[in-house]
Amino acid sequence: FQSWCYVDVASCAKTTNAVYRSSFFPANSGAELFYSYDTCNSTTEDWLSVLERDSVGAVEIKANVPAYQKPMLYKRDGDGVILATPGEEYYNNSVPYEGVYIDYVSDLVRISNGDIQDISYTYKSMGSVAMHPSSHYTAAVQDIENGLADMSVGPFWITGQRLKMSAFTV
Repeated sequence: FQSWCYVDVASCAKTTNAVYRSSFFPANSGAELFYSYDTCNSTTEDWLSVLERDSVGAVEIKANVPAYQKPMLYKRDGDGVILATPGEEYYNNSVPYEGVYIDYVSDLVRISNGDIQDISYTYKSMGSVAMHPSSHYTAAVQDIENGLADMSVGPFWITGQRLKMSAFTV
């Protein structure tokens, strides 16, 4: 992918550089953010060629799970009993996550036509929990901002704090 930067639309509109409105915020949100590839020593054509491809090419995604929420997200103990609260198994990636959300994401992988090769699930980091002790979900988003996970699976509320850390898909 090519570099880009946010730009002053009034200044860039007077040049031959292509400028685009950011789609991260709705048009009526009051956020007037514009970006350009050309202004930042890249080209729009490079990005458009990526968009024109049929497939992004078998990406592997690392997803964290912020908390258990039966029947949506959970693990089982050694006897097969569904666990209501995380214990030591939460930090053991060899114990698989189960639930409605996991099934849904598995279906997304299946219908991605090879764009998504695999999704591996992991726990939120203890460092992010220390930064956000009052919210397992904000801690999980912190891991995305820190590059420890590509996405998080769970019932998230989009808050201002979380939106500053990562874009959301609902």
